Amino acid sequence: MIRSTTAGMAPSSTLTSSQEALDRACESLVCGDSSTMRVLPYHLPLVADRGEGSRLWDVDGNEFIDLNMAYGPLILGHCPPQVIESVLRQMSEHGSQLGFPTEVSTRVAEKIKMLYPSIDLLRFTSTGTEATTGAVRLARTVTGKPKMIQFEGHYHGSSDTVFNRYHAPLSDLPAKGYGPAIPGTSGINGAPHEVYVVRWNDIDAFLACLEELGDSVAGCIMEPVAGNTGVIPPKPGFLHQLREITLDHDMLMIFDEIITSSRVAPGGAQEYYDVQPDISVVGKAIGGGYPLGCVGASKEIMEVVRDGTLFQGGVYSGNAVVMAAAEAVLDVILAEKEDMYSHLHAVGDQLADGVREIFSRNGIPHVVQNVGPMVSMFLTKEDREGLYEYRDLRKYCDFDKYIAFQHALQRAGIYFHPNQFEPLFLSRAHSRADIDTVLERIDAEVPCCFNKN
Repeated sequence: MIRSTTAGMAPSSTLTSSQEALDRACESLVCGDSSTMRVLPYHLPLVADRGEGSRLWDVDGNEFIDLNMAYGPLILGHCPPQVIESVLRQMSEHGSQLGFPTEVSTRVAEKIKMLYPSIDLLRFTSTGTEATTGAVRLARTVTGKPKMIQFEGHYHGSSDTVFNRYHAPLSDLPAKGYGPAIPGTSGINGAPHEVYVVRWNDIDAFLACLEELGDSVAGCIMEPVAGNTGVIPPKPGFLHQLREITLDHDMLMIFDEIITSSRVAPGGAQEYYDVQPDISVVGKAIGGGYPLGCVGASKEIMEVVRDGTLFQGGVYSGNAVVMAAAEAVLDVILAEKEDMYSHLHAVGDQLADGVREIFSRNGIPHVVQNVGPMVSMFLTKEDREGLYEYRDLRKYCDFDKYIAFQHALQRAGIYFHPNQFEPLFLSRAHSRADIDTVLERIDAEVPCCFNKN
């Protein structure tokens, strides 16, 4: 077995141990893992052994610059010492699961409120799915209305409440730009019920949907930067228009910031775009790699939880170890936010600009979009100025070409997900030198990958 452990060296193409580990895993775990997105049929075998900073090593000892960061949570990189120290201190001195209110939960909630002025009160969950489910129940309870609006390509977890077929083929999408949600999987009995799905970045479609539904809409939930169809930012003014429309129609605006929270800015997309939602769902980066979600809103909205009208709970909600990790992450963000987010946006722009230059120089049709450290390198069938909604990706992107491109880069020691619906995520640990290395390896692989001389 060839091993490559020297920093900056590309891994060998031999992935024998990863394949053997996956074969063994398939005897006990469906497809070898507990998430379909980690073991898609077109993945090259990669079983991770460890991570440190911006790097990841597989069980063969191959080293990768990690541009996935566990699908976004590792805002400080792999194994940040502040998080490790905080977690070890909590476990050794206080306990990992106490079953009572804890002061560390209070401190984390207070620090989240410092970053998110839209939140007066919040509740912690263990997953984003739980948090978005709670947010929709909250909107329906407060308004007394049954219907919800979502947006095409946006993902809000796999609960029956909101799990629509967010990667549906174009042929299944309504021509008028909105329609009832298509169930996201079998086994959910036609759910999500009373949910309509509208084209992203299309105010006219949103207004038409509202006109059809009348005064029955409790709220609309969105990823303020679409991050489950690659990176698709809101058009200038789009979120502000939605904010005004929701206020005019007495419905609640929900930001699902599981991906964007404390990633695109310390206070998430609501800070970055200066739009305050009624209900905020945050998680991922705030947990620093530990399972954390939360739903928060004003005191008036959260009153229905306080008085018992709406139930929200969970044995592991606010788990002490998770809270200790989150407190360490939040302490870093609060202490270093100006320098930290300046760096995150700088390396994000460096990567995006560099990829654009390489693809353009090699005559490869593409669209590269980023909001700071969230980056997407879309390979398209023809030159496009931008991609503005889910249907654009389905119509213009070349998914097979992207898979081949990802395979070449993975073999060259750069990891990102092989499905271009998945963004690239950078962390505070990624240096400008790391990005230089990534661009050098992309530049080296592109001529071979796309048969360019």
